Amino acid sequence: MTRGSHLFLILALMAPATLSAQKPAPDREPKQLESQSAPSADAWESLRAVRADLVEAGTLQAIFTQTYVPTGFTSGEKESGKLALALPDCLRWDYQDPYPKSFLLCGGNAWAWNPQDKTGRRYGVDRKTEPGLDLLLLGVEDLKTRYKAAARPLGGGRIEISLAPKAKISPIKDAILVIESQGASGDRRLVQLSYRDSEGNQTRFDLTDYREIPRRGTTFSPPSGIKWDDER
Repeated sequence: MTRGSHLFLILALMAPATLSAQKPAPDREPKQLESQSAPSADAWESLRAVRADLVEAGTLQAIFTQTYVPTGFTSGEKESGKLALALPDCLRWDYQDPYPKSFLLCGGNAWAWNPQDKTGRRYGVDRKTEPGLDLLLLGVEDLKTRYKAAARPLGGGRIEISLAPKAKISPIKDAILVIESQGASGDRRLVQLSYRDSEGNQTRFDLTDYREIPRRGTTFSPPSGIKWDDER
């Protein structure tokens, strides 16, 4: 998997499969992260729960820090910026430091551009065949036939979920998600995701400062004034 395609994996892991968002009851009790044990059933239920909470929340923004460590190294380079998500359709990454660049996935299309150079790539995405995006469309029972999962509590309202593809041809070697219960209502959020590709390179995202943002505007539309190279 290339570094530029990481947004597909992120979206797949965070977005809903066959979930329907339901509004909370007015006086709902604080949510509890599923299970204090580690069987795979708890991992899938925890993943199902955080997806549902993200859909229920509407349009969100978070601050991210990405750390990329090449295989054989103990440290690597860091980048940071803002994430906007409106699940199950759209995800946008705006890198700000050290160099600006943006990625947008919405529906069956994706865009990647450099706002300073006014150049970008535009391409179609088949979510059914793109590695990792089966997590976006398939239900939990189907996913169990493709991935192995385990969960363990970390304390402080956090649960770690590990995923490993059963097929050896997958470009994803393994992935670890950390889910945290936040606020008085206990809404679950993905606060860390790390994964290794088939070559052993590791990428980690730390997500903080989730907040609601209005969906109106141009957040989930590709910008004008960019020269697009189509890749189909």
